[in-house]
Amino acid sequence: MLTYRRIAGLVLAILSGWLLWQGLEGVLLMTSRGSSLAQAVDLLNGWRFLAAGIGIIGGLLAAANTRFGATLSLLGTLLFAALSAAFILAGADSSIWMDEVIGAAGMIVLTGILLFIRRR
Repeated sequence: MLTYRRIAGLVLAILSGWLLWQGLEGVLLMTSRGSSLAQAVDLLNGWRFLAAGIGIIGGLLAAANTRFGATLSLLGTLLFAALSAAFILAGADSSIWMDEVIGAAGMIVLTGILLFIRRR
């Protein structure tokens, strides 16, 4: 039976996967235009891949109703929120960081559901 908690875990994994795909799409675009992979994957892209990967794993673990799924989701969410803050504080154009902010807000809501609804 799907509970709110399991649905939130699945949605978090899907949202994190979408955010990971957006990062990969940018790297693929840069490498297709002749940049090396080392130039395309900078610190912020690596940070995005790590945060989204942890979010995917945490969401799937929470959907599977395992013990530390919500905690791992919280770590991925905090990393992604910090990535959004880093973009904003660096003075980047809002078209660059708007997806991160919206994604981080969604991840915060979903992680809140995972943390405050009991596991059955």
